[in-house]
Amino acid sequence: MSVEHPLLKQLSDTLFWDTVRCRLDPEEHAAFIIVRTMERGSKEEVLLVWNFYGDACVREKLLDAPALSAETLCFFANQFDLPAEAFRAYNRAENWVS
Repeated sequence: MSVEHPLLKQLSDTLFWDTVRCRLDPEEHAAFIIVRTMERGSKEEVLLVWNFYGDACVREKLLDAPALSAETLCFFANQFDLPAEAFRAYNRAENWVS
């Protein structure tokens, strides 16, 4: 059995309820960890993950995420001073608006 990474030990069980956390590798599964935390994490968890990965990696993974909630997309578009259209998830989000 794998040992859980120290970063993952600091994140709540509810973030990864559907995953065997000890199988997550922070490098290999960075996109999953970042997107899941930015979407559902507490302020403390978001800051922890942000500090672990750094601005450039968080930005890259969020820009390439296939799906983000409208709130998350707008928040990070503002945070990175980018148009919402720059996010891959933007086109998918457009289809959810009625």
